[in-house]
Amino acid sequence: MMLWGKPEKRQPTHAQRLFHGLVREWLWIGLLLLPITAYLSMSPGLALNNPLYDSLRRLTPLPVDPRILLVTIDGPSLKKLGQWPWPRSLHADLIDRLSAAQPAAILFDVVFSEPGNPANDKRLADAVCNAGNVLLPLLREGPASYIQPAEQMQPLLKCAKGVGHINVEADNDGVVRSLYLREGPLDAMAPQLAWLAYQMGTQEPTPMPAESHGKVSEQWHREHGIRIPFIAAHSHFPSVSYVSVLRGEVSPELLRNRLILVGATASGMGDRFATPISSTLGTTAGVEIQANVLNGLLQERSIVDLPGWLAALMATSVVALLLGLLLYRPRYALWMTLGCMAAALVGSLALLRLGHWWSPAACLIGLLLSYLIWNWRRLSVILAYFGWELARLDNEPKVLPERRRAPASKGDVLQGRIFALEQAVSRTRDTRRFMADGLECLPVATLITDPKGNILLANRIAREVFGNDLVSENLLEQLADLGYPPLHNGVRPALSALELIEFRDIHQRSLRMELAPLLPAEGDVALGWLLSLTDLSKEREAQQHRETMLRFLSHDLRAPHSAILALLDVHGSESPVFAQIEQQVRRALSLTESFVQLAKAEADGYHFQPTLFAMLVMDAFDQVALLAQLKGIHLVHDLDEADEGMVSADQSLLTRALFNVLENAIKYSPSGTTVRLRHGTTEGWLECRISDQGPGIAAEDLPELFSQYRRFESAQGSDGLGLGLTMVKAVVERHGGRISCESTVGKGTTFSLQLPLLDD
Repeated sequence: MMLWGKPEKRQPTHAQRLFHGLVREWLWIGLLLLPITAYLSMSPGLALNNPLYDSLRRLTPLPVDPRILLVTIDGPSLKKLGQWPWPRSLHADLIDRLSAAQPAAILFDVVFSEPGNPANDKRLADAVCNAGNVLLPLLREGPASYIQPAEQMQPLLKCAKGVGHINVEADNDGVVRSLYLREGPLDAMAPQLAWLAYQMGTQEPTPMPAESHGKVSEQWHREHGIRIPFIAAHSHFPSVSYVSVLRGEVSPELLRNRLILVGATASGMGDRFATPISSTLGTTAGVEIQANVLNGLLQERSIVDLPGWLAALMATSVVALLLGLLLYRPRYALWMTLGCMAAALVGSLALLRLGHWWSPAACLIGLLLSYLIWNWRRLSVILAYFGWELARLDNEPKVLPERRRAPASKGDVLQGRIFALEQAVSRTRDTRRFMADGLECLPVATLITDPKGNILLANRIAREVFGNDLVSENLLEQLADLGYPPLHNGVRPALSALELIEFRDIHQRSLRMELAPLLPAEGDVALGWLLSLTDLSKEREAQQHRETMLRFLSHDLRAPHSAILALLDVHGSESPVFAQIEQQVRRALSLTESFVQLAKAEADGYHFQPTLFAMLVMDAFDQVALLAQLKGIHLVHDLDEADEGMVSADQSLLTRALFNVLENAIKYSPSGTTVRLRHGTTEGWLECRISDQGPGIAAEDLPELFSQYRRFESAQGSDGLGLGLTMVKAVVERHGGRISCESTVGKGTTFSLQLPLLDD
């Protein structure tokens, strides 16, 4: 199969040279990219290795082995037994308690290197000897030895079933992910403590996993490195408190035949390390790290790094595959790259499930570089060819004859795009037709003029608006005939000076004019103007109808209610029925008032003027003072007459909004409580916080708090239609502000209103 398909006889020779050169260049790039990928795959310090390992490891967590049990030196134990360190007689008593239950092994993650009370030390050594299955830890001291216990502690080590190291390895990011199952001076190498517990649990000789890693220095050797297979972050090893075991509160059945790990988990105690699960749980205690190591050994799921040569071979194989595929099917370059990257990740995950770790980071970098370099070189070839073709185009006559259509490409998309250049030249003559057809389909009246205002193109709707053909007419004259206000006096301003307003034409249509310059690719001198006229007659008719309804609600609907209330004031005491009628009439009048206020808030007739916010608050407080006094509510604010916070506001509507919030606070607060208003300014905003001590609003109701006609359980027993807060939100947003609510059930509610401060 030919790389670029069968070449056409009419193909320019220059283009063929460009493509053949690209193929040769790609082979050289592959020879350079593969060694780089191999080198990166054998670099353990590559920054992406650790994040990829942590992410994939979370997808393959180990289950918890039921044989493991932690006895934790936790906070309750410290509280009941006293501060650390404890007398070693307590540890002896713990070992006696545990030994009586016949566990499989007792692993102590507590270092006993310094001598203490001789009697207590002997008591501990006797308990370890009697138990016969206690494992004790070793710590590294300096570059070439372990901490040597004092002579007084030698009997303790002799009585132990085994002594193992508890050293861990931190990666270059400070996170512990691995350790060695055997390390130390060449003549005194010690096994890992969890490995000793694993051998006691299986009771049969088992070879250590992983190959030997050799020495770190002349004095220190390490062998059999493994990665720690942590359990899921949300899982936990079964554990009991140290003090509970010591006091006999733990059933012996729970301890029998278990592998028991004793260590500190209390905050501020013991060795704690950053691990891959630290982002969720914080630092991990040393005894929990030992439990994870033992858990992996028991399930034969310890993670071993692949040899460096094998990791390099796998990475370079995938990159080499993509390099070849890009030459064979470049049109699918992105999908092939993503597919190879997904295959590398899935392969790494599959190996991780099998207990082997291969970092796909170097492979991903190689694949990404392959894709980027390939596209860069192809685009370079395209630009080179286009430059050559456009140079030929400049040498040809300006009026081009019809070009024959280029044949469809059977190979690469790049070759097809180059052939498309010939078609693009022939389409130049169709530009004006395209503009005219596109303009004709626009849903509003649209015209294109030259810099002097002479109309070049106009669509069908524009011809209907102006009532003639419009071609070769002057736009300013047409606007004057239509009734554009600034042209009534005969003055003809420049197009750039036209006011973009909404006006009524001679046919009483509401038209909104918009004007934009048509600028060239280079420069800022307009080549022409694009003008559009939008007919808003139906919208303005609907707005007028709404204003008529608002006046009806505001006056004609309230007047009969007020008359009924006046009559009831005269005869109100004659019958209990009159009192009920008065209550319902007042409720209807209140609902009418809510509708009116909401309609005003959502209307466009706002009258903004610079206003002292303190003045609005004082007006709102005056209006709610009687309500608060009747209910025994104490009103408090932190404003004074010297407060100079200025906002641009419609005074009546913003005062009404503040009144609504304060009224709600008083309505839903019990007698004897306080409604408090605080305010402050920050970064050009004025914030007003109104707090009450009422029953609060449930968290699930807060998202729908400002919706119309919503009544919540906390509002039961109070009159209203659920429009007050809707009106507040509409007013605040029309002022360019924001409103939010914080509430705790049983403790009260706080509304926060934020308004932009007026500039000096």
